[in-house]
Amino acid sequence: MKTLFFDVSSPVMYIGYAKDDILVDFSIRIAARDHAKYLVDRIDQLLKRNKIKLTDIDEIIIGSGPGSYTGLRIAVMVGKMLAFTKHIPLKTVSSLFFMTSGYEGKVAALMDARRGYVFSAIYENGEIILEDGYRLFNELSQNPMYQKAQTIFIDERNYEVNIKRIRAQAVLVNEVHDLVPNYLRKTEAENKHDQKSNT
Repeated sequence: MKTLFFDVSSPVMYIGYAKDDILVDFSIRIAARDHAKYLVDRIDQLLKRNKIKLTDIDEIIIGSGPGSYTGLRIAVMVGKMLAFTKHIPLKTVSSLFFMTSGYEGKVAALMDARRGYVFSAIYENGEIILEDGYRLFNELSQNPMYQKAQTIFIDERNYEVNIKRIRAQAVLVNEVHDLVPNYLRKTEAENKHDQKSNT
């Protein structure tokens, strides 16, 4: 089983290629907002480096959120495009899980969601303890489950990826065209629109 998997939900763009549960090669890029210009090219470089074609891939797994609004749109769009045009099964997994899947023990996975909020979840050795959520950090910090976990604030220095666990948690997308990112919150534009509608 040859797997192409990637996540673009955070400042870390991670692209990996695996055979069964063994990571063969990966590519990382650190940036704030411009992953869109590089994702397809980095995928192409990874495949060429390993002398394989997209048609050799048996499955594509993408981190579908939560995280960066633009990053999630990019990941889902590219995943859908590759899966549909090349008839490759597409699967999704939480971006929080994707980027912390390599840690052992109980882990609180966090991404900054601004204004005191975080995207967060708690995992233990690949199992979900607390589902993905959009939470006030001050409230989360009072949760006994959080207090007993190792906090991983996902950034360029804090992430660990385990393809075996990612494959175990990934869910098959039955209708590729219907897939939408797991944003977990409204965008600023949507919030402003709602505020205008209520006045």
